[in-house]
Amino acid sequence: MLDKIFFIIACIIIPVLWGVIVNWIFNQWQDRSNNNSDDDYIFPDYQI
Repeated sequence: MLDKIFFIIACIIIPVLWGVIVNWIFNQWQDRSNNNSDDDYIFPDYQI
């Protein structure tokens, strides 16, 4: 029974941690690209 509880907890925690880590890495990468691209052409945001 304890194995099933640990499995359920792992199935919830591992994807959440993966999402947090990927989001943090993406934010770090985006901040670096924003600091270095001051002279780059800025594409307009076209939304419908």
